[in-house]
Amino acid sequence: MREGEEKAEAAPHLIRPSEDSAREHRLAPGQGPMTPAQAIAVQRTAGNAAVSRMVGESRGAEPKIPWAAPGTRSKRTQDESGVERGDSPPHQQQRTEKDQQATRTTRSGRAGASVKGKEKAEAPEEIGNPTLQFTSHYDGPDQQSLAGNQEIGFAQVATLRRANGMTTPAEDAYDFWQEVTDENRQIAPDAVNYRPKKSKRPWAVDGPFRPPYNTDDGNIVSAADHISFDDSPGFSGNMRMTNGYWLSSYEVRFRWKVRRKLGGRFTKAEPFWTSDEMVHRVESAFDPQNPEASAPITATAAGNRTWNVDLPN
Repeated sequence: MREGEEKAEAAPHLIRPSEDSAREHRLAPGQGPMTPAQAIAVQRTAGNAAVSRMVGESRGAEPKIPWAAPGTRSKRTQDESGVERGDSPPHQQQRTEKDQQATRTTRSGRAGASVKGKEKAEAPEEIGNPTLQFTSHYDGPDQQSLAGNQEIGFAQVATLRRANGMTTPAEDAYDFWQEVTDENRQIAPDAVNYRPKKSKRPWAVDGPFRPPYNTDDGNIVSAADHISFDDSPGFSGNMRMTNGYWLSSYEVRFRWKVRRKLGGRFTKAEPFWTSDEMVHRVESAFDPQNPEASAPITATAAGNRTWNVDLPN
């Protein structure tokens, strides 16, 4: 039900002003704008709606100014605008809303008195320094062959635990993300004289391992006291080394960044804490004189590490 209909049913005893009473106060052509006294007189007898209509008539052919012109605002990236979702509504409106929440009418009827006692909002919990724990190991075969299907990779888990004594959920207290860079040398089926081809990628945020956390596939766990990234870097699954391919060498580096949660859309903005780099390596020598022979795989996992995160201010 619309607001107007609700008011009409809730107060049937009210008498609506007639159109005749409104017309009595309309301006004749050429009389000019309505004075404040005229507006008050019309308002008392004909109501606000009639005043609005007559003010519109007295303004003549002035153009209407809409609140917003749909489709005219150009889209900008977040970096260009410098505004995150957390800034909406604007700060001024946020302060006004907070002031309204902090002042309520007391039992004596005085409005604007500060809320005291149990109704006073508690100060937000201090966000302390978390702990980051990393574990890893090699997860692949000991031998490699050109005609085989090998899954050569590693298994690792990075877990950020909130500070002791905190009650704020870890996901609400911290932004936690993973970055990665890697390079490898591979022999492909179309290689000339079994010459390996090298590829390298620069540092980048690693796929899903960043806020907002997608926990559907089980690679990310977001619990009250911790956030865990369960990753399998390397050549496994649909990226495994298949018939005709040979992995001569592989190196992958990881690092993690943590900051107090800024709110809104995730960005890589400072300030943040950065971990040391953790490195996995694989090597396997190929013999072009005996391409059908298998060769051992030498793998070195990054190992395990624990950091006491020192968050910047």
